[in-house]
Amino acid sequence: MEPDFLHSLKKKYGSIFSVNIKGQDIIFRELTFNEYDRIVEYKNNENSSSLEAEDLIISSAVVYPENYNFEKLPAGTISSLAQEIIDFSGFYSPSLAKQILLSKRKTANEVRGLMKAFVLSTIPAYKPEDLDDMTFSQLAERVALSEKILEINQNSYGVALSNITLELIDPEEENIKQAAKAARHNLSKRAGEASYEDPIAQKLWGMQ
Repeated sequence: MEPDFLHSLKKKYGSIFSVNIKGQDIIFRELTFNEYDRIVEYKNNENSSSLEAEDLIISSAVVYPENYNFEKLPAGTISSLAQEIIDFSGFYSPSLAKQILLSKRKTANEVRGLMKAFVLSTIPAYKPEDLDDMTFSQLAERVALSEKILEINQNSYGVALSNITLELIDPEEENIKQAAKAARHNLSKRAGEASYEDPIAQKLWGMQ
């Protein structure tokens, strides 16, 4: 499947998943909360069948192929696909729901996520998808603008300036700093004192 096509699906729907049924690749997205609530209504309604609920799940979530005739598939296959969609949407599987949340937290703590969060918290006119269409330089410009807005707001309300800025950590720069700190410590340490690299000493110093 073409990368451009997959990218367009991800941009439109967010997380997407793929299964192969009878040689046919099926791509589906996660269900929204509103869609799930509607499906639950079908399942709880005595006038509706489980097949109707499964059809609703599949018609809501499957994004490729379009207009695929699922009626020609065995009933058990349809039920399995519907259940897989529910599970991957995080509604029936607590462990998967936890994994999704942990994964999104990790993404939010990456450079791009931190920059987006900083801008969104300061300039409410932006939406997350607006920032995804920017270059790194354009997003960095908005971060700098957000910092200046915070500074001006503090001045306007007579609040003591707290110098709120978004600090990004450069691992290479941090390694250089740590190496220099270790060298200074080891040069100045007295006989019998632990070296900077000593793991037990680092734990006592609160570094681990």
